[in-house]
Amino acid sequence: MTRRIPLFAALLVPTLALATGCDLLDQLGQRTGVVDVFTTSHSTPDESGNMPTRNGDQLVFANDMGWDVFVNEAYVTTSAVTLLGCDGERFNVEMYWGALAENVGTTADAEVEGMGGVRADSGTYCDVLVEYGPADEVDNPAAMGATVYLTGSAVRGDEHVDFTWRTDAALDVQVDISKVASGKPFSISEDQHFSKKLTISKAYNHLFDGVDFSETLEQADIENLLADGLDQTTVAFEGTNLPSF
Repeated sequence: MTRRIPLFAALLVPTLALATGCDLLDQLGQRTGVVDVFTTSHSTPDESGNMPTRNGDQLVFANDMGWDVFVNEAYVTTSAVTLLGCDGERFNVEMYWGALAENVGTTADAEVEGMGGVRADSGTYCDVLVEYGPADEVDNPAAMGATVYLTGSAVRGDEHVDFTWRTDAALDVQVDISKVASGKPFSISEDQHFSKKLTISKAYNHLFDGVDFSETLEQADIENLLADGLDQTTVAFEGTNLPSF
């Protein structure tokens, strides 16, 4: 017995074949590339042109209020990164280990740490959205669940103040990458045969700008200072070699 195809199904088959063929051609024509994303922290000169120094993992520098700051522990956690195309496209970076708590004392000015990667369409990218959020895993129990965790002391003359700053709040920072490639946007070419690298960095010594440690800081003050500090000091650059800021 011959089995006949119903008329509506017979009409549908060429349509599906055509649609599938068009989708396949679109996919074959779409060029993509892999972007590897890294994190680090850096320093910039103070008002006198002096750079921070180190005492082991302790970071030592002066802020703009005349205080010598000694940071004993510093953790900043990046929870998500999104590439924002100049055309409005968005590509979420796969975070290889989830939210990454960077131990700034060990990486600052010296090392980059891999965070994740994404396969994105060819084209230009004008911004990267960096989301700071609570740490899921961290090598210091005191910093567990913190977005930013800082401990240390500050000295000015005879004054000595110990501090512990912490925020568990999620913070979003949109970073301009429209000029990171020799004045041009970060880009993926149509024949991108190797991965591109993008590094996110924070100027750790400027998180304390404008802080007079002799004044009492409420938790809300600390959270505002850290949010403003990350917003002002987070930058991105192409590659993994730290440029001069």
